[in-house]
Amino acid sequence: MSVGFLALLVGMFAIPVALLIMGHRYRRRHARTRAMFRGAVIGHCVAILVAVTWAMIPPEMWQPEDTGRGLAGYWSLLVLPVAGALVARFAARDG
Repeated sequence: MSVGFLALLVGMFAIPVALLIMGHRYRRRHARTRAMFRGAVIGHCVAILVAVTWAMIPPEMWQPEDTGRGLAGYWSLLVLPVAGALVARFAARDG
């Protein structure tokens, strides 16, 4: 199993489970935790759109040196939710 495939599995299954756990008792959470949750959900939604769009490229158009497809397909589902949570964490105000 390659590292990219492991990132795909974590992005497809572990990230949504973590979001479900974070969403439990949402109103009782700290303001920064709520912001991180919203950022991660938005990041995951964007990552789904990116991955599905790149997955619709017909195989005839693939090339051996095509790194964008690997980045979009494997890594976007893991990186974009984490990046969204971090951006929201540092942009959130306490209150």
